[in-house]
Amino acid sequence: MLNTKLFDAISSHADLNDPAEQFLAQRFMIEALGRVTNQLPSIARTAASTANRFITGAATADEVIEERVRLWKAIEGRDQSDEPDVLKIRTAICVLHPMELGVAAEALEYFFAFWQRGGLGLAELSAAVENKYGI
Repeated sequence: MLNTKLFDAISSHADLNDPAEQFLAQRFMIEALGRVTNQLPSIARTAASTANRFITGAATADEVIEERVRLWKAIEGRDQSDEPDVLKIRTAICVLHPMELGVAAEALEYFFAFWQRGGLGLAELSAAVENKYGI
């Protein structure tokens, strides 16, 4: 339930309808995923760096889309599975989607759910929340 508490803390702390807060939420997800890169299946290990390069202007939207498509293909036919590796890849896919007005909270909620169900490190997730939100 730690993830639920962290999600609730962020959503009560930040207005996820504000574009600046959406950007911060995106940065948070990228940072969190970057902290657990070694826990991801090898195919998903570049997701955080690709997303980070995109939001800093070093990668194109096409590169992000290619990465996202590559990951979806890796779990094709298993995308609804509860296999830990599939859930970890779904967590990685979350950072490759832009935050959009009206769905930022939902995207963050999926990120937290896939993270927890996939068994990614809660200490790393908590550290990223602390670093980005101070909570």
